[in-house]
Amino acid sequence: MLIRLLHRIYVGVRKSAAWLQRRFTPAGGFVLGGLVLTGAVSNLDQTTSLAVFLLLLAILLVALLLTTFFRVAFAIERHAPRFVTAGEVFSVRVRLQNITDRLQRGLEYIESVRDPPVTVSEFAARLRPGRGNRSFRVEAPLPPIRLALVRPVPVPVLPPRANVEVRVEILAYRRGPLVLTGGWLARTDPFGLVRALRHAAAPQTVLVLPRRYPLPPLVLPGQTQYQRGGVSLAAGVGESEEFVALREYRRGDSLRRVHWRSSARRGQLIVKECQDEYFVRHALVLDTFCEASQDALFEEAVAVAASFACTVPDQDSLLDLLFVGPTTVCVTSGRGVGHAQQMLEVLAAVKPCRESRMGELEALVLQHSHTLSGCLMVLLEWDQSRRNLVRRLRALRVPVLVMILVPRGKADTFERGPAEDQPDQLLVLEEGRVGEGLQRLERMQ
Repeated sequence: MLIRLLHRIYVGVRKSAAWLQRRFTPAGGFVLGGLVLTGAVSNLDQTTSLAVFLLLLAILLVALLLTTFFRVAFAIERHAPRFVTAGEVFSVRVRLQNITDRLQRGLEYIESVRDPPVTVSEFAARLRPGRGNRSFRVEAPLPPIRLALVRPVPVPVLPPRANVEVRVEILAYRRGPLVLTGGWLARTDPFGLVRALRHAAAPQTVLVLPRRYPLPPLVLPGQTQYQRGGVSLAAGVGESEEFVALREYRRGDSLRRVHWRSSARRGQLIVKECQDEYFVRHALVLDTFCEASQDALFEEAVAVAASFACTVPDQDSLLDLLFVGPTTVCVTSGRGVGHAQQMLEVLAAVKPCRESRMGELEALVLQHSHTLSGCLMVLLEWDQSRRNLVRRLRALRVPVLVMILVPRGKADTFERGPAEDQPDQLLVLEEGRVGEGLQRLERMQ
């Protein structure tokens, strides 16, 4: 009950803070803070603080009154990229059309971004007992709640019934869909404290892909494996095999393999001779089972998986991304079957599972084990169920590289477990130093 009450208060404070940040300039926020401070300490006996309070109040009231005379009607045409990367700044071109007969000067444009809702469980995960006084506080380093950072952009003089173009820079904090709902045109009062705002709707969605870490040159474990049906069947599409040559018909050949054009030219049945392919195929297993307090660690795991998803398909091999969401998911890329971009889109939308369903993940991995040259596993824990999966893969002679994400300061105390549970290669990645840890892959090869 207390958590729910605090959650409601928190949501209300967030909405109020967003409104104040949009409505007041930095100078206006300073004046508003001074007004609150002097109002808290003022009384009738302290004339100086009371005079300062009344002066600040009068200035803000006049500024608010002057903003009521702002009138403008406008339309928005936005040109935004379809995909961007988390943690990077991207640009959006916005064309503003003045649909009034008045010249507009001194305007600012503010892009409107939809804030994601904060659930009770997400809020509860951010409340942890303080180390000193056991009081509750909102604690980092959980993923930021805000999806993006947007700053006001000055607008050139906007003639009547004319267009101008501005460029807005947005910093995407988190992966996932970023919804741009529209834009605000603002004009500050003569004191530069308060903004008068007018809104125009122009909804558009930009997909924020996971950030990626640079990887060293990789020599992944394993050898080529027989793939029944070749690349087509490996991708789950059709049953065609790799074409080798044309030859004469032999008793028992399937009529589906007859090459009718060559048969008509030669006057006898000619069939296509095919053979199955041998090539390298790796599985990239993403651990999605974590509590809400481990969401920052999960985001690092997604970034590691995205880094391999962009690198492995470039090595003339197939890569199967395997994880458990609402259902079990297998996405394949490489050798002309899909693209790394599609895998990144899937990773941009993946969400953590709050209940452990390791049995489903184990069944999914073992289902593909007979075609695998090797297995790359990105894990959030190193418990018995995950060790059992590694042991079973090793029993099937599938080389395994395990990368385990651990919280800050826990890398030195990490328990590797008994020798029989060890994978071929084990890499511990500490939160905040993941990029540095991935560079150790070159020394492990």
